[in-house]
Amino acid sequence: METVELKKVVFTGIKRTVNKFREQPYVFFTEMDIHSYLYHCLYSSKLEVETKDGVITTCLHKEYPTNFRFEKKLVKNYGLEKNGRRGDHDLVVLNPHFVTDFDINNVVNKNIRGVEARSRNEEKFRDELVAAIELKYVINNKKQFIEEVENDIWKLSMALNSQSFEAYNLVFCNHEYCYLDELKKVVTKKDQAVKSLLVISYYTKSGKVTPKPITNGWSI
Repeated sequence: METVELKKVVFTGIKRTVNKFREQPYVFFTEMDIHSYLYHCLYSSKLEVETKDGVITTCLHKEYPTNFRFEKKLVKNYGLEKNGRRGDHDLVVLNPHFVTDFDINNVVNKNIRGVEARSRNEEKFRDELVAAIELKYVINNKKQFIEEVENDIWKLSMALNSQSFEAYNLVFCNHEYCYLDELKKVVTKKDQAVKSLLVISYYTKSGKVTPKPITNGWSI
């Protein structure tokens, strides 16, 4: 698949997951349930590609390492300096050309030395990802979800400083969240380069509550 087609696959998979959650929110007990469903929606044998050293892998991966280091509280981006630590994106779609151009060790992306070497070719380095997705499931009234969603957006924003890809921040909520106004503000007011989405769906004695999904300006 080419990049344009892959972006369409990602959008369609996200839309299917959103629709499923709105229709049947309790299909998903945990955040991992939503991850698994989205992975299922995105996976195809067409995403399987051979690396430069002859290893077959897929372009779709969970918990994929970031190409930069940062402080734990996400207040400073260290790039490829020795300070801070690397994190992970919840889900990524790799550019097939990145996979075919490098050996499996580079594609796995665990070795920071490999990242440093690849970063010297800025044009190729910018295009290693087609999409990166962060996902959060708000299942109780803990206020910490606000900070966690902000951190996910911040992490994607930092990644976009050195790379070009479709960045998605997806937030699902299965109850009447008492900090909803604050959560909406985070989703709608943060970095517009990150496509943020809030989906709410839950049951009351009167029936299911499923308002229209909230975004920061893009259409789902």
